[in-house]
Amino acid sequence: MDWLTENVEIIVIVLIAMVLIQWIMMLNLGGKLKKLRKSYLHMMEGAGVENLEGVIQSLQEEQKLQTAEIENAALRMAKVEAKMPQLKSNIAIKRYNAFSNIGSDMSFSVAITNDNKDGIVLTSIHSREGAYIYGKPVDKGTSQYSLTPEEQEVINAAK
Repeated sequence: MDWLTENVEIIVIVLIAMVLIQWIMMLNLGGKLKKLRKSYLHMMEGAGVENLEGVIQSLQEEQKLQTAEIENAALRMAKVEAKMPQLKSNIAIKRYNAFSNIGSDMSFSVAITNDNKDGIVLTSIHSREGAYIYGKPVDKGTSQYSLTPEEQEVINAAK
């Protein structure tokens, strides 16, 4: 007890110093809080809402919808990519003179195939009497019907 009574002035000075330090810290925190509130109000100015939680929830819902749309688009794209090799998009044509006694390249063969060489070959033979058109199915580059060299050439050229 003697020690407390003898050092009362020092204890009071230490306590006053601690109160002043806490008061300075409180002013500092108040300034930071004011700056944070000002930043928050500036950020929320264009949002039209009063709480940040609502904004975050709406952004999460929007992200979920966009994720679902992306997954749906990826599935559709996978289906399209699976169909691409089957599409009859490879075409080649060759004009030729089927008969030596007719003067120009009036006959032709057209191949329309997919990547597996499945499709059709159409041939038009032009003669003095008329034109004759033949169609033959093609399966893996061959046909159950005999193919002329010109037909085989356009099937191989169709890319």
